[in-house]
Formats: sequence, C-alpha cells, structure tokens
Amino acid sequence: MELAHWIDRPPLRLMVPPGLLRMQGAFIYDPGHPFVSALAEGEIALRRFYADCRPRTICEYYGLDAGERIGGDLPPWEIPWYGRTNRTPPPGELALGAEHGVSFYGPVTDQKIGLELDRLHRLHAAIGRNGYDPDAHGDIEGYILNDGTGAAFFVRGGKHRAAVLTALGHDRIPVAFRPSFPRMVHAADSALWPLVRAGAMEFSLAKEILEAYIRGRTQ
Repeated sequence: MELAHWIDRPPLRLMVPPGLLRMQGAFIYDPGHPFVSALAEGEIALRRFYADCRPRTICEYYGLDAGERIGGDLPPWEIPWYGRTNRTPPPGELALGAEHGVSFYGPVTDQKIGLELDRLHRLHAAIGRNGYDPDAHGDIEGYILNDGTGAAFFVRGGKHRAAVLTALGHDRIPVAFRPSFPRMVHAADSALWPLVRAGAMEFSLAKEILEAYIRGRTQ
C-alpha cells in the first residue's frame, strides 16, 4: 500500500499473489474463478457461471441485504467509489455490443461465451508457449482496495491475462496501477465516494461492498 503513493519513475509493477487479485464482483483469482475454471473444465464451467450469476441489483450481486437501504436497487455494474459524468452500463467488448452481456455476470449470449473462451484459450496457448512479458503484451492494471483491516487489488484491465497466469500456476502476478484510476480506495474515505456524496447510496452499504472485495468470493 505504501507504493500507491510512489511518484518516481520508472512506473511500478507489483508482484501480487493471485489470491489477492479481484475481478469485478469480488471474484478471487483462484481455481473457482469463472475464467480459471473455464480453462480447466471448458465451456461447461463458463455456462454454469453465467447461468448461476444473474443479479438484478447491486445487493444481489454482492450477496448483501437490500431491505429499504438507499442504493440497494442500483444496477449490479455500479461501483460506489467511481466518479464519472454519465453513469451508463458497460459497453460491449471487441465485436460484440452491450446486448450480448458483460464478462463478470450473466445473462450472456452464446456469442459472448464463445468470445470469452476464445480469448482465454488463445492467451493460454501464447503465454504457456512464450511466457508473459508485460512490456510486450501490456500490463494487468488496476488499483488497491483497503478497508483498514486488509487489502486486495482490483483488476480493471487484463482480467483474462490474470486468469491465464493463475491457471498456469504463477504464485505472483505482475500488476501495475491504471493511470486513469485512483491508486488506492480506502474505507476511511467512503463518506466522500461519489455515489454516497450524491445521496444515491447509503454510507453503510458502500462500505459493505468494499468489504466484500477484501473478503473476496469464489464461484
């Protein structure tokens, strides 16, 4: 966490155990991660994930009690500590539009499942054959999450590469801070997070979402 404040060049790469990496949804990079299990079991694992994980709200996604809480009915793709002008759903990826679904929960189309599998298998073959060089292939990027008791690294770019390296048995994965994102999100600042400040989510719910990331979950 000290390195989140590093300002000298060259840019830093951190060597992080896969168990401390998180995909959106708080999924730990371990054998139960949807992409890691897809590399081990094939298409059936990915279909199972997208069939089972179909949240309608942010509380459903993180397994939290919504009750009458402000923000509990927000869409599952929302992140309480993100500030942006337009709060719109994630766009499509590569050749597929948003109507095909997103990578980190279902439902998705058959085309989306095929796209995810193709990316995973191509990366697995290339990295298994040639190794992983961030300078040549691009960094796995994100930022640190800290709730005051523990920390994790939220992968915002390179989730497929992180899954492949996990599947290949790497015990440390090189990651870098994403330039357009904060380097660290801390629970101590949760009253200032954009959704909380705007009154769109109550303070306690926002903190519980961060805590879900620190704990992590597996499929």
